[in-house]
Amino acid sequence: MIKHKLLMITVVPALVFGAIASCGNSEELERLQRVNADLRSQNRQLQQQVTNLKEKEEQLAFLAAQMNDVKARIVTNHGDIEVEFLPRRAPIHAFNFITRAESGFYDGTKFHRVIPGFMIQGGDPNSRGDDRTTFGQGGPIISIPHEFNPTPHEPGILSMARVSDKRAGAGSQFFIMHGRTPNLDNEYTVFGRVTSGMQVVDAIANVETSPQFRDQPVEHVVIQRIEVFR
Repeated sequence: MIKHKLLMITVVPALVFGAIASCGNSEELERLQRVNADLRSQNRQLQQQVTNLKEKEEQLAFLAAQMNDVKARIVTNHGDIEVEFLPRRAPIHAFNFITRAESGFYDGTKFHRVIPGFMIQGGDPNSRGDDRTTFGQGGPIISIPHEFNPTPHEPGILSMARVSDKRAGAGSQFFIMHGRTPNLDNEYTVFGRVTSGMQVVDAIANVETSPQFRDQPVEHVVIQRIEVFR
């Protein structure tokens, strides 16, 4: 009788521990199943993001290919400057400039800011007028995202101007480098380079500037038109 009681004492705890262990395994299994479901959901989302990125990359590659060998001639009252584009490095910026040029957006605007040894800047629609106080402050209704790249800002480089807040993107104002300025690299979007007419860039960079309106040419340097060709 005593042995029987001892047996019961030893068997019952074993059953209890078994039930606890079984319960613990069940809860762990459910937890792992939830984790697995979450991971599968995240994986599906990542796969969709990869697919979307590939589609966008293909679209930009298509756009860049359309601009192969496209050039532009900036006709000014100081002579012509011819440029080629770098669409694989900055397809949106190249397309932005080309389409604005084709539409006549830049016609009659001015190189409103010139600094020898640095750059000449134009493309502001405000500069069509005579109110010098507004020069450099204008732009299009819609801005474009930056496409910063490591192309060095050296003489002849065509790059995009921007405001200090990078979140604002870029508009229509551009500049052509007259000197080498490394601190602009990866901070401003390079999208082209001069192929002919650096003597014109040099002449514009060295025109007399106004003492009243900082870095503005005394006599207007006018972009009469921009001709796009292939």
